Amino acid sequence: MQAVNIVFLIFGVVIATHIHDVVAQGVFNVLDSGAKGDGISDDTQAFIKAWDATCKEPTGIPKMVIPKGKSFLVMPTTFPGPCKAKNISVELAGTIVAPESPKAWAGKDSGGWLIFANIAGLKVYGGGVIDGRGKAWWEQSCHNPKSLNHAGCSKRQPTAIHFIKTDGGQFRDITVQNGQMFHVALMGLDGFEAYNIKINAPTEAPNTDGIHTMNVKNVVIADSQFRSGDDCVSIGEGSSFVYVRNCHCGPGHGVSIGSLGSGGTNVAVEEIHVEKIEFVGTMFGCRIKTYPGGKGYCRKVTYKNSNFTNVLNPIFIDQYYFTPETVNEGSAVKISDVTFEGLTGTADTLVPSAITMKCSKMLGCDGIKFNKINITPVKPGVKLVSTVKNARGAILGPVEPAVPDLVKSA
Repeated sequence: MQAVNIVFLIFGVVIATHIHDVVAQGVFNVLDSGAKGDGISDDTQAFIKAWDATCKEPTGIPKMVIPKGKSFLVMPTTFPGPCKAKNISVELAGTIVAPESPKAWAGKDSGGWLIFANIAGLKVYGGGVIDGRGKAWWEQSCHNPKSLNHAGCSKRQPTAIHFIKTDGGQFRDITVQNGQMFHVALMGLDGFEAYNIKINAPTEAPNTDGIHTMNVKNVVIADSQFRSGDDCVSIGEGSSFVYVRNCHCGPGHGVSIGSLGSGGTNVAVEEIHVEKIEFVGTMFGCRIKTYPGGKGYCRKVTYKNSNFTNVLNPIFIDQYYFTPETVNEGSAVKISDVTFEGLTGTADTLVPSAITMKCSKMLGCDGIKFNKINITPVKPGVKLVSTVKNARGAILGPVEPAVPDLVKSA
């Protein structure tokens, strides 16, 4: 009987060892690659090593693990593809911190810190934190009024995390804070989801957009919180079928399309749909911004079922972005088929115009529709107004404040 028990014990050990090997197969922990995780030692090479092994794993869903309870200092790094497996994941449970000094970017492209590129089916998740430690970058930024006219101000700062050509990807359950400039950039991809993302940076941190898109298609940004010194979400040129919904925005500059057409560029933006946003204490709410001299179009846009709390400019179209309206345009981005519907709440009375449309004298804005708008002053007794120039469209339901200068579409 004892011999039988020994056989079963040995068999059990063999089976347990096999199960452990199966579970561990395809899982690459940065600690096993030599990372210290003390927030001081440079863990960049360990991350590169763990990523290389993950990307080369041919079967299953290989995973790179950044464990909880550790802080990892990582220098500007690209995690390149394509990878061998059809799907690949990064479980970010710990904290990744950037070098505090901009000098760490010497000899490197200052456009990005953590870059994932050319990886189909990438999923980054895990409840962890990406900390750009951007204070030194903000202080030297040309967008900072204190250094705007300084000869040594920096015109280009890194985006904290880039997703470039990561088709079918997902980014969820992550906090990105203190970005050097933009916090998250989605670029040149088709199919991407960002859920439960928390963006945190001080109000005074310049140009720290939450999520920025460019040349993307079929993107969903949802169930997230944005608090920073610039746009909560900024939708750039080449973006189409982008859906932003159920998010908190504020402090910040709203959910913006643009800026578009800088330097006379030809842009194509369409099918942008923003819904169920809580704008709290923001400079702007629903905004489209373009430069005179741009070309192309921005069309088929909806801002719906959202609420404003003490917002300075709740509804805003500006086709003279950072440009006097007296300028000779030459050309303009065509804005058309834009619907504002189910938008309610309060406006900061510092700017009495709750609805502003500064549309191009050359092309104007066409197909602007308003329905069920009710914006009231945060201070009772102050009269809110609308300022509408060169816009044509229709009033489909009650609108407060009224927009009498909207020209009825033919």
